[in-house]
Amino acid sequence: MVKAYSVEHEYNLDVFISDYTLLLKAIIEEIWGNIRWKEEKVKGRMRIFPVIPTSKEFKRNIRSSALKNWEYASHYVDSAINTAYSIFKSWRKRYRKGIAKRKKPEIKRAFVYVKTTLFSYKDGKVKITIVPRKRHVEFDLKRYWFWDRVKNLNLGGIILKKNSITFTFWRMKGLRIEKPVGWDANLLSFDGYDGKHHYKIPLKDVYTIHRAYEMKKKRIQEKTQKTKQKTFKKLIRKYRNRERNRVNTILHKISKSISNRSHIFEDLTYMKMKCKSKSRKKNRQLFKGDFIKLQKMIEYKANWNGYCVIYVNPRNTTKTCSRCGFVVKTRIGALFKCPKCGLSMDRQKNASVNIFRLGMWGLGVAPNGDETDEMLPMNPEGDEVDVSQSVCVSINDHLH
Repeated sequence: MVKAYSVEHEYNLDVFISDYTLLLKAIIEEIWGNIRWKEEKVKGRMRIFPVIPTSKEFKRNIRSSALKNWEYASHYVDSAINTAYSIFKSWRKRYRKGIAKRKKPEIKRAFVYVKTTLFSYKDGKVKITIVPRKRHVEFDLKRYWFWDRVKNLNLGGIILKKNSITFTFWRMKGLRIEKPVGWDANLLSFDGYDGKHHYKIPLKDVYTIHRAYEMKKKRIQEKTQKTKQKTFKKLIRKYRNRERNRVNTILHKISKSISNRSHIFEDLTYMKMKCKSKSRKKNRQLFKGDFIKLQKMIEYKANWNGYCVIYVNPRNTTKTCSRCGFVVKTRIGALFKCPKCGLSMDRQKNASVNIFRLGMWGLGVAPNGDETDEMLPMNPEGDEVDVSQSVCVSINDHLH
């Protein structure tokens, strides 16, 4: 598990950071020039995919060439090579998904990645080597506000910029399944079930913020003349940042309040693929709840506290009866009614029960806590749900 904290510094490192950035760009250019493109058949059609050179000889040649005119510690060359390959790995992953184009990755911001071999850390003091035995910079972490949070953690890689520095801290921690709750993501709420109780986390404020700023940006677009494009872009950027900050504040409060237990979520990554066929209006409406962002925030904070997070396939979780397992094929409104067993309950509560059970049985654990050797069906016949018991949870309340 990793945490990062950024602070400003007053060292004049502009030349060093610029030289490192130029080195990184040169390495990226060299790797890009040696990429091979290979045809593969994907879903019945041929596509071209990159093959990145990773041989030891190729990397050795890059290192030897970079060290010829390098004035700083040689480990910065190794850092630049590792960073370049990380960039290409990320680009290739996005390219295979159809997100990135067949275009060389670019470095837009100047920075230096400082490996653990380039600094010493003792009693809260960090000493970073720039030129061996000639130049270094020091930072006393005890002076910063986050010291009490990190004094017992291990210091990882450091990201050095012209005016700021980012410290990363890590610790090894085993994850456990404890007090799991299954969550159904909806536009205005997160609905949960933990085997005994139902929970509801309202997301109406998030939706309202997105909607308010959407209308505000639309008015700006209508009033701003074409000749004032710089003013228009500046205003849009200003309100986009405000919108993001306000939403993130709410999501951080929610995720922090329920990070004291395990969670079972719907795997919503399919939504991005599915929404390509929908209209722009439906896309905007669907993502005003920030489901995926909230899930990732909860996952990170729960993992940091030692709790496991599980993702399940959400298919038919809304249409399946949580009592008998019958799948309703007709359109479902706010109230779920099972034509087979007669169960009648809120659609979102019904879905959260199914998500909870999917996650538990996927781990080989029955909802009542008994171990089972076989994969149980999603909804065993005869398993009843207490639909009358429910609790509404605000963003400041913990789930116990």
